[in-house]
Amino acid sequence: MIKINLLGDVLAQAGAKKGGEKAAPAEPVQVYTGEGGSRSSLPIAGVVVGLIFAAFGGAYYLWLNSEFTRAEKKKAELEVDRKQYEPYIALEKKFREKKETLQKKEEVMTTLKRQQALPVHFLEELANSLPDDVWFGKVSQKGMTITIEGEARNFESINAFYGNLQSRTRWFKKINYPGANRVASGAFAFTISFELQNAV
Repeated sequence: MIKINLLGDVLAQAGAKKGGEKAAPAEPVQVYTGEGGSRSSLPIAGVVVGLIFAAFGGAYYLWLNSEFTRAEKKKAELEVDRKQYEPYIALEKKFREKKETLQKKEEVMTTLKRQQALPVHFLEELANSLPDDVWFGKVSQKGMTITIEGEARNFESINAFYGNLQSRTRWFKKINYPGANRVASGAFAFTISFELQNAV
């Protein structure tokens, strides 16, 4: 804060009047206090802080720039490696597709072989399940479902055949036997259906 002492002008004018002669006007005296010095130091501190932040910002920018350059260099190296290994990648893909094709062919061949052997085993198991006094009139197949139409001398023989089929769970499942009826010949006609399991 600046204070101006105007008292010197008043004293000078009074002395001039008493002395009867003109006196040169006195120059005002300026009095300085210590507050001005502390205020003048504030802009300097601000400049210093600004320079510090600018230095940190510059260093951070240089670090980011170096990281970006390093990443670009790594990307270029990986691109070169990728182009170098492209033929091997294509070859590996070709071998994998060929392997999958061969596996599918093998599965088809195994399934066909199993299905070819299935009727032989089916007839063998069916013959082992058949009592002596039971005979077939018709055997039909739809998918894996077998339907047998036949006759027997009595109900006991049909029940024995039904029980034999139930005991061979490896080959036969979901056995359906609705019952039997006496026909004109005196025999008992029946129908039995079941699903054949691929147990080869």
